[in-house]
Amino acid sequence: MAILNMKRIELLAMLSDSKAIVDLIQQSGCVEVLEYEEEDNKDFYKLSMSSTVSQFDKFQATATQALEVLNKYAPKDSGLLDSFAPRPDLSVTDFYKKAQEADATLSKCYSINALYKEIQDANTEIIRCQTSIDQVMPWANLDIPSSFKGTQFTSTFIGSIGEPITGEEIDAKLAELVPEIDFKTEIVLADKNQTCLVAICHKDYAKDFEQALRSIGFVTPSDPTKHEPRVRIERLEAQIEKCNEKITENEEKIKTFAEFRGDMEFLVDYFVLRSDKYQALDKISMSDNVFVLTGYIPEIYVEGLTKKLTSLFDVAISITDPDYDNEDVPVLLNNGTIGQTMESITEMYALPTRKDIDPNKFMAVFYYLLFGLMLGDAGYGIIMVLACLFVKFKYRLEPAKAKTVNYGLLCGLGTTFWGILLNGWFGDLPAYLSNGLKMGGANPMSKASFFEAMETSEATVVFLMFCLMIGILHLVYGLCINIYNVWVHGNKLEAVVENVPMIMILIGFLPLIDSQISGVALRTYAADPTISHGAIQKVCQGLVVFFDGVGKDFIYVLAAGAALTVLAPVIIAIKNKQKFGKIAGGFGAGLYALYNAASGALGDILSYARLLALGLCTGIIASVINQLASMPGNPILFVIIFIFGHVVNMAINLIGTYVHTNRLQYVELFAKFYEGGGTPFEPLSVKSKSFKFKEEN
Repeated sequence: MAILNMKRIELLAMLSDSKAIVDLIQQSGCVEVLEYEEEDNKDFYKLSMSSTVSQFDKFQATATQALEVLNKYAPKDSGLLDSFAPRPDLSVTDFYKKAQEADATLSKCYSINALYKEIQDANTEIIRCQTSIDQVMPWANLDIPSSFKGTQFTSTFIGSIGEPITGEEIDAKLAELVPEIDFKTEIVLADKNQTCLVAICHKDYAKDFEQALRSIGFVTPSDPTKHEPRVRIERLEAQIEKCNEKITENEEKIKTFAEFRGDMEFLVDYFVLRSDKYQALDKISMSDNVFVLTGYIPEIYVEGLTKKLTSLFDVAISITDPDYDNEDVPVLLNNGTIGQTMESITEMYALPTRKDIDPNKFMAVFYYLLFGLMLGDAGYGIIMVLACLFVKFKYRLEPAKAKTVNYGLLCGLGTTFWGILLNGWFGDLPAYLSNGLKMGGANPMSKASFFEAMETSEATVVFLMFCLMIGILHLVYGLCINIYNVWVHGNKLEAVVENVPMIMILIGFLPLIDSQISGVALRTYAADPTISHGAIQKVCQGLVVFFDGVGKDFIYVLAAGAALTVLAPVIIAIKNKQKFGKIAGGFGAGLYALYNAASGALGDILSYARLLALGLCTGIIASVINQLASMPGNPILFVIIFIFGHVVNMAINLIGTYVHTNRLQYVELFAKFYEGGGTPFEPLSVKSKSFKFKEEN
């Protein structure tokens, strides 16, 4: 059963055993704890655990930050595939031993965070000092303080003009503004942004001279120095050097904590577990002596959990059926190996409700074929298969990671299958290999290809029509699933009249495809043995006979489907014993339904043209990469360009293929039978990244 049957569990036990029981339930990971409310019993109460949970969350954030800092300055040695390695097993006994060291490890985390805070402060100070140096640096050649105002008889003005200007131009402007004043100017620095200068005049004319300077854009430094600017620069540089020494010193101190990395990883998980546990304790009700816990549990786990609890504690357990009509019962899926690979795809859309059928095992039938057809290169598929097989044999994969690897493996197999039929081997690599890595070689794999001569317009049309035929089968498949789902829920008439007409309409569209597939291209394949080997020629001959004969009768299927679509609302109204007016109104509803069905069916079928578009995109780009690689005429350069180009092409097209394959499931297939909206089952469990509990007797 793909959607597991849920039960309600209610547990009554001694209050002194509450934490131990919750620990056991958490380790079992099969109970979603609910708020217990008993309005009629005033002897029960709840304890607020929010402050405790908040404290655990704070500790967890501290440990997480310390671990991130440690990984930054002392990176963990790990390979590309090490993320697939299983977590180490940890017994419950060892868990509690390590938990006793939590305070000591937390103290180390505080030390790391304090050292990192000093590094951040030092970096901030470096930025401040560097900014100050940048402000003072234009005055580095000035041999007097920039705050110097003059002598007993002279006034000195030190500042800048915000544009490049020569000393002669400055003197000319000042002489024009204050011709009666004798003055002296000296350029300290001139660049494209500003001109720094020193101007001197007699003290009696200081006010008028300063006004003249300001009229030409002169401004004084915002932070003038009390010493020569070089002195401040040297002091700031010394401060920067001191900060850098502090940063280096603290980085080395942080690296010394690398030996405790495992303890810190455990500490993060430990506080996550504690926080989850106390959130669960916050939901239970208790009296002075006992406590009550309630929640959901999948039926398949009931016997095992009850045996554990009753063997270890004095506990009363009640197992009942939930009220599906009034409760939001969570959903947990249980599929086989292939069905499990589709669960993450379905969860991104929505989990099924009890009115839905689990789509995962049904979706897998077409999913990998569509994925492979869109990627469509046997070389890429073989790489995916080998990579996934390597990971499977190298590591003892945990269930979640096994799903991901199996998903990639099946996608690789689908890609390899279609790549062989489409003659895609890293684009047209066989042609280059047969011609010494040069253009113009004959493709030795051409006779093994089902879709021969993809470069011809006729073959491309055949391939497009083939994709549309797959689309029709996919849509019909979804409607058949809906018939089954509605039928098993007791609505047998609705299952037939709401789906069979649409199936007939979809099949009736085959004459449109017939006019293309049985055209010049397919007949050429059937008649000319020089462009296709015998097996392909026989297939094409059979298709021509089919479309020339029985295929043309599909138009009658289309007409019958249209008629049944119009009559469907009438049939349902008669079944429900509606009045004559509503029965007559059913014809209008049927005509509107026919319009929607016809336009919707055509739009749905055309959506599968993306199979051709993405398949050609992968192959054409791959061929262009091969052509670019062959241009230098150097085997080494060919290999370098080949590897780089195909890695990029594979990565980009994998993303596009993944997105569009999911779209065909969500928009086209799910629309035929699936609603979704189920609530995920979220049990109290051990959410750890650094370890997993092992079974103990």
